[in-house]
Amino acid sequence: MGRGKGDGDDWGKVFGILLGVGLGAVALYYIQAGRGEENDAALIPDDLEGRIDLVVKKLNGRFGKAWVNLGLDAIELYLKAILPWEVVRLVSAIYQVEQLSKTTQMDGQAKQQTAVNWVRRGA
Repeated sequence: MGRGKGDGDDWGKVFGILLGVGLGAVALYYIQAGRGEENDAALIPDDLEGRIDLVVKKLNGRFGKAWVNLGLDAIELYLKAILPWEVVRLVSAIYQVEQLSKTTQMDGQAKQQTAVNWVRRGA
C-alpha cells in the first residue's frame, strides 16, 4: 500500500502548529516576565532575550515606552486568545513560580512541582 498524497504534508502541518504554539508561548512568557531590559525572563536564554530587549529599546526610542507597552499588551491579549488555554495557564504558572522563587528558597524540582500543582488546580 502506498502512502496517500497528503500523508507527508500532515506531519508538516503538525510540526508547524507545534512550532507556532511554542513560539507563541515563548513570546507570551517574554511579555509577562522579561519585558524591558530591567527584567530577566529566567527561561529565555540571555542572548536571545538581549536581542529582543534591544528591539524593544529601539521601539521605545522611536515611539515612546507607553506606546510600545500598549502594543505589547495588545500582543499579550491576542496570544492569550489564540493559544490553547492549557498553554496560557502553564506560562502563567511558570511566571508566578519564578516570581515566588525570588522571595523563597526553591530548587528547580520544587519550582517545577509547584508550577504543575498550580496548573492542575487551575491557579
